[in-house]
Amino acid sequence: MDKLEQAKKNFEEGIKFFQKKDFKQAQIYFEKTLEDAPNSSPALENLSKSYLETEDYNKAEKKLKYFISLNKEDDQIAYKLLYEIYSKLNKYDELKNLTKTAISKNKFDNEFQLKSILFYPNFFNSLDEINILRKKFDSEIDKLLSEDNIPTLDLSKKLLKPPNFELSYDGYDNLEINKKLTLLYKKIYPDLNNNIEIPKLKNEKIKIGFISEFFSDHTIMKLFKGIIYKLNKNLFEVYVFHSDKTLPGVKFDEIKESIVLYNYKNIFLPKNFNDKAKIIREKSLDILFYPDIHMSTNLYYLTLLRLAKIQITSWGHPETTGNENMDYFLSSKLIELEGHEKKYSEKTLLSKYLPMYFYKPKVSLNLDKETLTKKNIYSCPQTLIKMHPKFDIVIKKILEKDKKAKIIFIKDGKEILSKLFYNRLKKTAPEHIERIFFINRLKPDEFINHCGMASILLDPYWFGAGNSFHESMYYGTPTITMPTDYLKSRIVTGAYKQMKIENAPIVNNLDDYVEKSIDIANKENFDLKMYYKEQANKFLFENEKFIEDIEFIFKSVIK
Repeated sequence: MDKLEQAKKNFEEGIKFFQKKDFKQAQIYFEKTLEDAPNSSPALENLSKSYLETEDYNKAEKKLKYFISLNKEDDQIAYKLLYEIYSKLNKYDELKNLTKTAISKNKFDNEFQLKSILFYPNFFNSLDEINILRKKFDSEIDKLLSEDNIPTLDLSKKLLKPPNFELSYDGYDNLEINKKLTLLYKKIYPDLNNNIEIPKLKNEKIKIGFISEFFSDHTIMKLFKGIIYKLNKNLFEVYVFHSDKTLPGVKFDEIKESIVLYNYKNIFLPKNFNDKAKIIREKSLDILFYPDIHMSTNLYYLTLLRLAKIQITSWGHPETTGNENMDYFLSSKLIELEGHEKKYSEKTLLSKYLPMYFYKPKVSLNLDKETLTKKNIYSCPQTLIKMHPKFDIVIKKILEKDKKAKIIFIKDGKEILSKLFYNRLKKTAPEHIERIFFINRLKPDEFINHCGMASILLDPYWFGAGNSFHESMYYGTPTITMPTDYLKSRIVTGAYKQMKIENAPIVNNLDDYVEKSIDIANKENFDLKMYYKEQANKFLFENEKFIEDIEFIFKSVIK
């Protein structure tokens, strides 16, 4: 058998394993193919795809660079796959240089040209980097908006990932940029301008729909399922709309199976964008409630249409949308400051309570008193995209002043951000890096127990805790927080107010944050934890008064 025949045979075997999702075995055969046919485009492409599936990004990058170096006519896929790697790894400069080359060689179609402009990192190495990249991004959006003829795309075929979510974590005010982005999306997708007038028919009950990709094993399910379940079904006809991208899970099974117990209807939306919109519009809803705008590419562009008489969003992703089709933002009097209206494109609806009915967590194996009274254990159990470079200073100062301090973070699933963050901390606090720990991701019970064993929990700057604070109150571990003027940093503050906590650890400057953290972490706080836990049980969990309040709010917006 000659080399070409052997290469063909190995390639076919590789494809068989790839189709079976046995990517490691597929890699073996694609690598063998390249031994006999080193410049085979199909082998290079599929080997790179196999590496991506097993998250071997360095290997994939090397193969794709080699593929591109061959200057083949069919290497467009190599440019696109390399783009995906750079976007996953937050390699901003590499991504922009690749895009420039790809466009000059006509390797990127309209979709990828737009994707490259709309790319925004979700992690930064410094404050200077944030400032530089933010200005570049803003300038590129302005340039696109000023152009008469920009590429257009089909909503049912190519959905660009909106960068609004990533923009939420860099410390800037996003009201104006979100307004500009909504205008841009309507230029890219002309169908978004075809709004259909909603009939003003009066329904017998208030028809309300809740729509999310994350009514499954996700924070959004924990925050909002209580409203769905507890609304008075004599007054409200409730629909729950699920994305075709919703992942399976225990909580997804729960919301599918609870329809008899709580009297609502599940609707599973199809893949096609126009079909999604048509199905929702045909329900003649009084209210369409989006709990988490900007979190789901699959559902985001629906928010730019008028699909119900009244459209409301809330703090599942606590940022204003800049979207004129979003009428209201549900927030709380406990969170917002005077003049907060200027920070929203929506009118605000202010509940007397935190805007959710949060079920008390359950843990199968409880911690003992000895574990609950450990000192000097600081934990920041938040997603790592919340780790703003300014927060590094706090980490360094705590470690300098508390020689016994151990600070714990939780790795991201692919350990991309945890490596970036660890390297950043090595530069900020090299002499203390051995007392900074990154632990593997935790199951729900493990997460709550982790919060319980901590002496204190650290609320990061700019974008703080929400669900995790509520879960931490199972044991009552105090969280120190430094709120800004924006909702996304004020949820812990609002929770303390609702719990009626005296002398809560709420500070207004960096030095106080450090000193208060150290003070709490160096005491045996069993009594303090029990006090917080008792107050949470009284005022935070399963708050029936909120259901009365939200029913009143929903009724008030229906004219």
